[in-house]
Amino acid sequence: MGLIQCPNCLLGTPDASNICIHCRSAIGSSAPGDSFSSVQQPPALSLPPDTPPLFFAVSLLKLTVLSVCTLGIYELYWFYRNWQFIRVRDQCDISPFWRAFFSVLFCYPCFVRIKLAGAVGNAGPAPPFGVLAILWVLFELAWRLPNPLGLLSFLSVGFLLPIQAYVNRINAVNAPMCSPNSRFTPWNWIAVVFGGPVAALAVVGSFLPAK
Repeated sequence: MGLIQCPNCLLGTPDASNICIHCRSAIGSSAPGDSFSSVQQPPALSLPPDTPPLFFAVSLLKLTVLSVCTLGIYELYWFYRNWQFIRVRDQCDISPFWRAFFSVLFCYPCFVRIKLAGAVGNAGPAPPFGVLAILWVLFELAWRLPNPLGLLSFLSVGFLLPIQAYVNRINAVNAPMCSPNSRFTPWNWIAVVFGGPVAALAVVGSFLPAK
């Protein structure tokens, strides 16, 4: 018995089966003896082109730049948008605004929803969500530290990047036609132009001696 390639998850499954043993997608019938390397052209995915993504899509570069230039405000927007997707998809009575406002309390529940969706959707190995949640909270609250240690808060976005990369893989599986949100909109450029110098001044000012 040989293996054939599942057109959905691209993993090998026994050629005698009509259903992928990994993602349970229908793969059609194949003649005995077909090998993994001799797969015919796979059928197109059955997902409709307008399938919405499961979570907020954004490129890693855009997430990093806007987070730094807005002094972390874009990270709160990131949580807000993800909770919006969760509320609509799960039809639960939650407030995305307040869960984003108190993101230091609700970041881990958000990460858990992402982790569960990735496990079901075969998005590959998941990042250490618990560790990333703890580190994000610690660095997010670092602005309370005396200068220049307060600048550590700029690094908090680094702990969202592995999670966003995982989210992008989830969206690629469940909504392959969704926009990657990698282009900077006019509002994004306004944030960069005006917020970038403010962030730079904050960094420089943290190293100036106090009068």
